[in-house]
Amino acid sequence: MNWISIDQELCNGCKFCIVRCPRVFSKVEDEIIGQADLENCNLCGHCMALCEPQAITHSLMDMGNFPIMNPEANFETKEFAQFIRNRRSHRNFKNKAIPQEDLETLIDICRYAPTGSNVQTVELIVLQDKEVIKKLSDQTVDAFVAFSQSAKQKIAELKAEGKNVSEALLRSQLYGVRLNEARDAGLDPIFHKSPVVKIFHSPSDSSAPKDNCVIASTTVSLMARTMGIESTYIGLFEMAARGNQQMHALLDIPAGHEIFSVLVMGYPRLKFHYQVDRKPINVSWL
Repeated sequence: MNWISIDQELCNGCKFCIVRCPRVFSKVEDEIIGQADLENCNLCGHCMALCEPQAITHSLMDMGNFPIMNPEANFETKEFAQFIRNRRSHRNFKNKAIPQEDLETLIDICRYAPTGSNVQTVELIVLQDKEVIKKLSDQTVDAFVAFSQSAKQKIAELKAEGKNVSEALLRSQLYGVRLNEARDAGLDPIFHKSPVVKIFHSPSDSSAPKDNCVIASTTVSLMARTMGIESTYIGLFEMAARGNQQMHALLDIPAGHEIFSVLVMGYPRLKFHYQVDRKPINVSWL
């Protein structure tokens, strides 16, 4: 079955579709023809986006969702650099709900984030149930308490053998203790009592699942800033949830999926007045 058709009366013969996707398009005599199917088309939509006269139709894509590019929708380089540097990781939020319309806008933008091989397999859970958030936070703290106990035992074994103890292992020993102390003090050391937790998951055997979820969550976090909504990544929960069937069941994560990125978000309580310093990146020019 051929997924595409070409209106020869509209086609202007520019051949941009052939340049972009020679496996699908070719020129036979005076006509450009195409054969798109599961073997050679990954639904990227580039052929339609390149076709100015809109001569190409794809049966598996929403042809009404190819709006005209707006060249004015851009940042000046310095302005965008300022926007990136203004981003901070926020863990203190106002007790204010994010409107449903804004949440849906942030969900919708995820599908336009790039994915490896254009697999489009990123899925999203928008968690607002405070009881579920509390359960997951407690389960995460409990997991890190167990990690700390294992690390403590490993450290003792290494010292007994006269071997060096890595900084990472020493840090692992402290995590559970500190998280448990924060919980005992009435804090939420995992989700920070945020109004919304966004959990990005994907089939683990997909193409670049971790990258896909992180790109999607980064896209969401940056767009959220344009709405006055701030966020931060919660790697602790992602680590604790890896392969954790109890957590997966609570969230109804599909079999074969893993959680690859997590955001908490809300309206910030703290206002940063200055951008912060960062270590220079180590660069090699080849």
